[in-house]
Amino acid sequence: MVSFCSRWGVVSLLLLGTGCGVGFNKSPVVTEGPAVSEEEIASGTEVRMHLVVTDEDGDPLSYKWVQEPADPAGSFSDINVKEPSWVAPPVSSDQYFVLKVIIMDPEHATLLGMTSVLVRPK
Repeated sequence: MVSFCSRWGVVSLLLLGTGCGVGFNKSPVVTEGPAVSEEEIASGTEVRMHLVVTDEDGDPLSYKWVQEPADPAGSFSDINVKEPSWVAPPVSSDQYFVLKVIIMDPEHATLLGMTSVLVRPK
């Protein structure tokens, strides 16, 4: 039979052991953006994303951009960079698109940022 003191000692060791010597990971922080270079554009127009993110730990960050709704599909220059460009899809009437970015550090601290753009028919 294991006593309360023995169990508590193991739990304490496990909790302390997870952070020994390396400290705790700090999440990235968005200080600007995400924002688009223009908030209202015509179909086929390109906009640039603006995003400033810092990571106190100095961790390299990864990015993944998506648009909602998914259809009609616009196109990102590269969904895995911090500040891609996006070309608006053809639309038959005014339509808002939300451009989202998922930001993650190697320890899986994750942030979600978003901005919107109104696309008008050409």
